[in-house]
Amino acid sequence: MNVIVLLADTLRRDAVSAYEPTPVPTPAFERLADLGVVFDQHYIGSYPCMPARHELWTGRYEFPFRGWGPVLPGEPTLPRLLSQSGVATMLITDHYHLFQPGAGNYHFGFEGWEFIRGQEDDAMITPESPVLWPGPGETKVHRRWERYFRNTQDRRNGLHWKSPQDTFCARTLTAASQWLRDNPTPRRPFFLLVDCFDPHEPFDPPSPFRERAGAPPAEACIPWPIYGRADRYTPEELAGIRRLYSAEVALVDDCFGRLLETCADLGRLDDTVILVTTDHGHLFGEHGMIGKPSATHGDSTLYRPLGHIPFLAYHPESRGGRLRVPHLTQTVDLFATVADLLGVPLPEGTHGRSLVPHLLGQGSAIRPVAAFGKFGESIAVTDGILTLHQWPPTQDNTPLYWYGPEAPSFLRPRGVGPFEPAAVRYPIDWVRGPMQTQLLDSGETHDRSVELPADAARLRQALVDWLRAIGAPPSQFERLGLIERRMAE
Repeated sequence: MNVIVLLADTLRRDAVSAYEPTPVPTPAFERLADLGVVFDQHYIGSYPCMPARHELWTGRYEFPFRGWGPVLPGEPTLPRLLSQSGVATMLITDHYHLFQPGAGNYHFGFEGWEFIRGQEDDAMITPESPVLWPGPGETKVHRRWERYFRNTQDRRNGLHWKSPQDTFCARTLTAASQWLRDNPTPRRPFFLLVDCFDPHEPFDPPSPFRERAGAPPAEACIPWPIYGRADRYTPEELAGIRRLYSAEVALVDDCFGRLLETCADLGRLDDTVILVTTDHGHLFGEHGMIGKPSATHGDSTLYRPLGHIPFLAYHPESRGGRLRVPHLTQTVDLFATVADLLGVPLPEGTHGRSLVPHLLGQGSAIRPVAAFGKFGESIAVTDGILTLHQWPPTQDNTPLYWYGPEAPSFLRPRGVGPFEPAAVRYPIDWVRGPMQTQLLDSGETHDRSVELPADAARLRQALVDWLRAIGAPPSQFERLGLIERRMAE
């Protein structure tokens, strides 16, 4: 058996027409769903981009211990374990964070990897390259999002585009198809991970996808909205941003469709499992917020558009079924699933569970709740119907420690003087906004904690049990007010 994983960054569940009607159809994702399995209760674990990938790479929840960072030295990652077991491993990606200082090393362990350059702030072209800002027909609307990112790197990187096939997404998926064509009769099982940065912003889809989504004309577009409060934009601007995003999703779907056709042409649908998912969603005005807000932006609660994500799967033995899986599953389960499919034993301490039985229509519930969160902020726990968002009871958000052999690159450790190289934790200053613990149903219209106190208590206890089960540090219990505050560890 072979395995292909497509990880499409920032793919909302309600943008995939296999789940519900969408503004722009996604026929390739629909085809995969018709051939295979649709997971209805799939949730993130660690948030956002790189913590989610760390879970896929290691099979362990990340956010109770550390946040955005690299693969750590000596970690038993999925590509390393598979390669050591004789599986051919290949990474094809345009996700520059995988190689970025302070967040990189995610290509380590793969036997081969290909990096399509140019997404977002990838320093592919020097600032001396001429880019006029604003360009012809552009207005202060464009400068609003350009000024936030302080440069025009993404625009420089895409100056050569002449057709949809020049986009980073198309080049990434085309490279994956080419790799399959270059290996038409594999001598050993393979694992191909296609990590596609789209539909992550900037939302800059080409024609004809813009027209299909009814996106506004260029002079009215905001392709890179600023994270935080949505009221900085008019309702018309928010609608235009959402249409741009829908067009971006349509581009990803179209490119994936070509990869799926390549698999069919080469007979790979007879011997290859295909998994499609994402790292998280995105807000487009829900709860008055836009983007992937953190505590510095205001309300950083991981609402359903962020945490409840799509997961589609195809297994040759379930072909033609369009099975539905109602059980709670999470990103952390992909590690165990891929290892199981390729016959590789799981290392001790793996948090995820194999979903192979579910791919064959034989699986049962594997967890009573799913827990997810971002390092240093709230932790959400859901039973699939109700979700408890547990926030620290005090604004100082202590005690908070980053666990690992290296200090974090994107957060400021607290204290003075150098840290010992062998240190296993770093105290962190990360003051959150004044958020309140909430119990929300799927509508997320109001806090139901007072109305449903027994359910709130049940989910709070489930969170305590989950933290204990994964070996979370005692400081997390104290920070979240799950035990009496005491002297820090």
